Amino acid sequence: MAETINADMIIHDVVTKYPSTVKVFHGHGLPCTACAVGARESVAGGARTHRFTPEKLDVLLKDLNASVNGEPISVAPKKAPVGRGVPLQMSPAPADRKIKQVIAIMSGKGGVGKSLVTGLLAVSLRRQGLSVGILDGDITGPSIARMFGAKGQPGKSPSGGIDPLRSKAGIKIMSMNMFLEHESDPVVWRGPMISSAIKQFYSDVEWGQLDYLLVDLPPGTSDAPMTVLQSLPVDGIVIVSSPQMLATMIVMKCVNMVRQLKGVIVGIVENMSYFETPNGEHYEIFGPSNGTELVSMSGSPLLAQLPIDSALTTLCDAGRVEEYYSPTYELLAENFINTLKIKR
Repeated sequence: MAETINADMIIHDVVTKYPSTVKVFHGHGLPCTACAVGARESVAGGARTHRFTPEKLDVLLKDLNASVNGEPISVAPKKAPVGRGVPLQMSPAPADRKIKQVIAIMSGKGGVGKSLVTGLLAVSLRRQGLSVGILDGDITGPSIARMFGAKGQPGKSPSGGIDPLRSKAGIKIMSMNMFLEHESDPVVWRGPMISSAIKQFYSDVEWGQLDYLLVDLPPGTSDAPMTVLQSLPVDGIVIVSSPQMLATMIVMKCVNMVRQLKGVIVGIVENMSYFETPNGEHYEIFGPSNGTELVSMSGSPLLAQLPIDSALTTLCDAGRVEEYYSPTYELLAENFINTLKIKR
């Protein structure tokens, strides 16, 4: 006789050991088994999320135990959603894919400069002669188009897809702001619509031949990051943080999410690490670096420690980020490429 399944057991562990229980969970309207994050909840935690009464939880536990013992259950079993299950695996890239590398830029924390790192990494890669695209996955708070001065609406490609806008240097860009009448118009959408837009930006846009497609993601560990990691063929993730301990703590949530979704962290970027005066004085405005700690906790290299630069801010506001040059950002691109080569 199998062990007794109780409310404190982790859903992932239950369905991994007893695959037949997946249909029982779904028969009771509990889809957590199809979510790599939700599956890490306990049975009781998943029940709370879906507002089970104590009585309904008892029935679920009874049916789970009946299932593993080959006994009848009280609900009609249902299959897990097509293409999803436990453990969740990232989608493999098709052999004929035109985009060589899809890289997500993430952080659990807002305000650490993910869009800035995305933009300047793209600029540095482009200067090396590489073909680069940016998918702005921050649907409700896009900033990439403004940073590059990309104006107007995307047109239709000859094949009927969406033709992305191009920066002055030839970086292909797709951002939600391009579809708004005014860039200050809000996008008041719920999670499913945001997820759908991100998937369309990847699948319906004619990206053409690219060495790198950089996906700029909003903060947090919810709909948008989950959509990208589960639905797009992501080859690697760059994590962005800043020196504050508060930011480090929240960024570790992002690192742990990537681990649960079996993603590959290319490296860590610590933004706003310091400020350097014109005469070379060095100030750590937000405190000492936590880069070493993040490297230790994530097991990934520190790609760069980036400074605060008011000249960069001015250029971004004017849509002229491609005019900025700094040896530090060139080093970021160099370390990024070298690390990817090692991880392949």
